[in-house]
Amino acid sequence: MTPVEPKKLILVDDHLLVRNGLKVLIEKLGDYKVVAEFDNGVELIKAYPFKESPDLILMDISMPEMDGDEAFENLNEKGSDIPVLILTLTNDEEQIVKLFRAGVRGYLQKDSTAMVLKKAIDNVIETGYHHNEFLTYSLRHDTKPKKQTEQEIILQGLSDRERTFLKLVCHEAEYTYDQIAGEMGVQHRTVDGYRESIFDKFNIKSKTGLVLFVLKHRLLDYL
Repeated sequence: MTPVEPKKLILVDDHLLVRNGLKVLIEKLGDYKVVAEFDNGVELIKAYPFKESPDLILMDISMPEMDGDEAFENLNEKGSDIPVLILTLTNDEEQIVKLFRAGVRGYLQKDSTAMVLKKAIDNVIETGYHHNEFLTYSLRHDTKPKKQTEQEIILQGLSDRERTFLKLVCHEAEYTYDQIAGEMGVQHRTVDGYRESIFDKFNIKSKTGLVLFVLKHRLLDYL
């Protein structure tokens, strides 16, 4: 039987103890191999293109000299298509949404369990993204005609106003809910109603989840 080729990862974290611990943990979790480590974004960018191209970069968001946001932006400018999974201590939805808009494939709290870490790595490598909302989309539409696209099926479940709301949530201006209400000419509570309706229909739980849902299912061109 041919041995399974381990998935290659790069770690970027300015805390040596954290990085060493992550490396040991990751390589114990499955067929993974850490092929390079960097203290910060500057070192990461200097090393690109890498001697061994990884399947995933696991990167801290808060680092000296060049943080994860800037490092990811630099990778994009250099034409990298290596998926990036961000490690973070923040629960700031606006920052997380901004990262996903830029192309980050997933984010993970630093206090996550080993199994959550493994799931996140596998999700990004195997499906392209890691986020719980992505994994809960129902198969209840299986009875629909096969000629319908995924986008058509999803959009059938949305009202015109809900589509407008989703489009504004994902707008590059990064509108708050209050600003969305102003753009739509409705009360804030009406916008809350659109949000909760979409949450219920697709089992989404946050503003981050809304943006990720739209990106995952490539809905922007249809809204």
